Amino acid sequence: MTKTDYRDDFYQAVNGAWIEQATIPADRPVTGGFYDLVEGIEKEERRVLAAIEAGEMKTPADLAEFVKFDQLTKDWDRRAAGEKEAVQEFLKPLLALGSWDDYQKQEAALIQAGYTTILAPTIAPDSKNTSRNELWLASPDLILPDTTSYQDKEGKEALLANWSEMVQRLLEKLGFEKEGAAWIQQAVNFDQILADRQSSSEELSDSWKNYHPMTLAEASQKVPNVLLTKTLTTLLGQEPDKVIIYDGRFFDQAHEVYVEENFDAVKGWLIIQNLLDIAGFLGDDTRVLAGTFGRFLSGTKEAVKPEKSAFRQARAFFSQAVGKWYGETYFGPKAKQDVEAMVHELIQVYERRFDQIDWLSDETRQKAKVKLAALAVKVGYPDSLPEDIANRRVDEQATLLENVQRFSREAVAKHFKKWGQAPDKSRWGMSADTVNAYYSPDFNQIVFPAAILQAPFYDLKQSASQNFGGIGTVIAHEITHAFDTNGARYDEQGNLKEWWTKEDFAHFEKKTEAVVQAFDGLDSAGAKVNGHLTVSENVADLGGVSAALTAAKDDEATDIRAFFENFATLWRQKAEPKYLALLATIDVHAPAKLRTNVTVKNFDDFAATFDVQEGDGMYLAPEKRIQIW
Repeated sequence: MTKTDYRDDFYQAVNGAWIEQATIPADRPVTGGFYDLVEGIEKEERRVLAAIEAGEMKTPADLAEFVKFDQLTKDWDRRAAGEKEAVQEFLKPLLALGSWDDYQKQEAALIQAGYTTILAPTIAPDSKNTSRNELWLASPDLILPDTTSYQDKEGKEALLANWSEMVQRLLEKLGFEKEGAAWIQQAVNFDQILADRQSSSEELSDSWKNYHPMTLAEASQKVPNVLLTKTLTTLLGQEPDKVIIYDGRFFDQAHEVYVEENFDAVKGWLIIQNLLDIAGFLGDDTRVLAGTFGRFLSGTKEAVKPEKSAFRQARAFFSQAVGKWYGETYFGPKAKQDVEAMVHELIQVYERRFDQIDWLSDETRQKAKVKLAALAVKVGYPDSLPEDIANRRVDEQATLLENVQRFSREAVAKHFKKWGQAPDKSRWGMSADTVNAYYSPDFNQIVFPAAILQAPFYDLKQSASQNFGGIGTVIAHEITHAFDTNGARYDEQGNLKEWWTKEDFAHFEKKTEAVVQAFDGLDSAGAKVNGHLTVSENVADLGGVSAALTAAKDDEATDIRAFFENFATLWRQKAEPKYLALLATIDVHAPAKLRTNVTVKNFDDFAATFDVQEGDGMYLAPEKRIQIW
């Protein structure tokens, strides 16, 4: 291959050789650094599970129920036996619905039984009082990835044709040959009604715009043909005095959606959505068939093999238990201590940087420091399992689907009991074997699961510069989320609150608009990147590299070249074009190549280290280089 010059395309220069030899597995649409780690962790977990099941290894206490459940997920013959009868029994409550009024009377019971309904109530912290859980109402999911997917008529029809064909084949396989076509048309009709009124992923990416608290009476006026008080009171055990609307645009038009004349469309939608919810838990042929549309969307060539699918299904219901075991087994105290030290070092870097930012007033600067000081940090794995996972029990005499339905009922009951309670800040939003990290604006906390704390992100054998270019940028990225275009609107307690001076925030918005423009319209496999959709993550990348680079330069053996090269290595990726185009529509992250190249060209140290000159592909004029944090 021809060697790409670092000055023309840094991402390609670092990753080109890897990309050329990399092979995208047939059962997924992408491969790369993150995905290699995921594959390696899963392979090791499956090896240990096989040793346990062969009697070669004692079952860890936290994994006992997971091991039992795995026996059910991999018994494909039992899963396939009687699947027609199981589906017909499962759909019976929906098939029995005779009218809109009938449905309204049954909706609470359907939700409690674990069915998907058109009303989407959930319990989550109140954005302006995060010490209390409140009831939120959202809009139902769409068939296609986003509302923008419906704007291209030809593209929409091609996608819906693939989806409809898949569903038709599923219905025929499960004994609904006669009714299938009508249900599909009804579902598509209702889906279009939803798509015409819902907000896009871009609009919903501004989390602070999706907080609309109101009384129950006011919420009921939004949906006058829904027995909202009855349904919510049944779910919560008492009548709520407050409801928070998530998608305001949708609920301003919801009175046109939740009406008697749409009942046939609603019923068809309910039947098919719930069938798709359970199809993956039936026989292998049914599982593979039910994944057809997802593979078509992403460009994935083959379904996941049965043995891998069975493991993933078992793990999904016990992910916290498997993750805790993984963290305890593979994440040592030395690594935990080292990473925690890096986190606190980067927090100190941020504190110093606040003092150096000349566009911040003293008033805003001090409040930013208060939020930074209150930032909670979790590294590795949780000390204990959540109560619901610790108490989850598998009935080995029941079928897989029967167990899944019971798990769902138990989870729903547990979920609605959280209403009015203080949120559990100790619960991890990701299992410890997840290759990722996150910032929670509700709790003002950053979390780094054990799985991401390995090469190329982090390794005790890597130099400090490499580790700062790897996990250091990830840590600082998550810290920056506390001060990105969403996080900046929440205070140190996680409450939605204006804590900036108006002048400072106007300056901040001017800077973030420059980030929007830097990415907006760039190409990703023929699709255009949405600068607004991705702005929070891009701001976090810029802040992450900036703070981590400062920390790396504090080390006597600084190697800036190694820092930037390892940063680029994190994002190496090879993906199917359809997958990249899909992500451009719905993903809040910029494509891997762009989040590398567009980010690093904003740093003077990058230009100096790699001798980037005007005319080079990686050149950005100094006056155009964006620095926020």
